[in-house]
Amino acid sequence: MDLEELAREQEVQSHLVRRFNDPPINSSIVTGVDVSYSENQAVGCAVVSDIATHETLDIRILETEIDSEYISGFFQLREGPIILELLRSLETTGTVLVDGNGILHPRRFGLASYVGLKLNIQAVGVAKSLLLGEIRSRIHDIADIIDGNEIIGRALWLGEKRPIYVSIGHRISLDTAVRVVRDSCVDDYPGVLLQAHIKSKNELKKLQS
Repeated sequence: MDLEELAREQEVQSHLVRRFNDPPINSSIVTGVDVSYSENQAVGCAVVSDIATHETLDIRILETEIDSEYISGFFQLREGPIILELLRSLETTGTVLVDGNGILHPRRFGLASYVGLKLNIQAVGVAKSLLLGEIRSRIHDIADIIDGNEIIGRALWLGEKRPIYVSIGHRISLDTAVRVVRDSCVDDYPGVLLQAHIKSKNELKKLQS
């Protein structure tokens, strides 16, 4: 695996990411995707929900063997194929929330951007830790994340705990990405991502028992 070549590909693909609403979001359908791991197995889960009615519309589980190690900055190698297969199995996804980053990435092309661009869907990165950048100008429960002179995401405090980090994946503006994340939250975290996380963990435990 040539990481230098892959890094160059990420930089090229980052210029294809659309950082605006395309089309305008007029649906309340949101999908959350997450993947859980053991040493040699992975279980991915996609949860589709109507956040206006709080109805779960679909749940998909995918079990697979792991064939790629985690490499910082290249999360797509490990989780990308699993998430793509899950999302392709769905009849509808609406806006997809990915447990990972979008343009909040050294080359502006994290997992959420990879997924969004590959499937040409509206995608948002939602991360629990800050990969890079500085948090500045906090107003109430939100602050910009700056890298150089560029706003690459927003920190969002939805409870008393540490913030989550929201970034553009593809075909969505940062303001809209933040709004979708807010609207999909149960307490201090997006409900579809929490469900996907819990279900993937539980299915992984079943495989190991």
